[in-house]
Amino acid sequence: MPKYHTQNLLSSPLDRPELSPGDRHSNEEHPDFDPYLDYYDPVRTIIAWRAPSRPYRKKARSYYTTVALLIILVSMIAFFWGERLLIGALLALGFLVYVLNFTPPGEIDYKISSQGIIIGDHFYHWEELDSFWFSEKEGLKILNILTKFRFPGLLMLVMGNTPQDQLQRIVAHYLPFHEIAPKSTLEKWSESLQKNFPLETPQK
Repeated sequence: MPKYHTQNLLSSPLDRPELSPGDRHSNEEHPDFDPYLDYYDPVRTIIAWRAPSRPYRKKARSYYTTVALLIILVSMIAFFWGERLLIGALLALGFLVYVLNFTPPGEIDYKISSQGIIIGDHFYHWEELDSFWFSEKEGLKILNILTKFRFPGLLMLVMGNTPQDQLQRIVAHYLPFHEIAPKSTLEKWSESLQKNFPLETPQK
């Protein structure tokens, strides 16, 4: 006698779908994610926090003195070469350094959703992002996200009090993770210069 499959036509459309073994295994490894939530609510905020818009640490007076002396020295050399445009660029750079290091940044909202990352008023879709890693700058922990754009090529999210392991589990669900932070030749040269010729006198 043939067998028939019965189905309740009055069942709610919100009944949970049957998950594959792979989905169940993924949920066990990443407790921050619920495949049922992804199924019914594909646009949702996973985690949000509030922190400064950029890394900041109050600099000592020696920092500004050293920067000013360097700019004056290079400007004098540029003056003897007749490079007036270079002098103007150096003065603008000095003013920018002063503003960024003297004025504390305001706080903004950071959000990581199932669709991408929100930094203040800017949204970046996961498809526009490449990979991520963690670093520390000015005594603050930073979530670095490499983009597929020329500008901005790198997003720096100040983590505040958000646990690093939680952010790593969440973002690794969408992007590859660099266990060793990638550094360009310019960044390595800058770090070496800062280490051997610090602009700020170490505080005892």
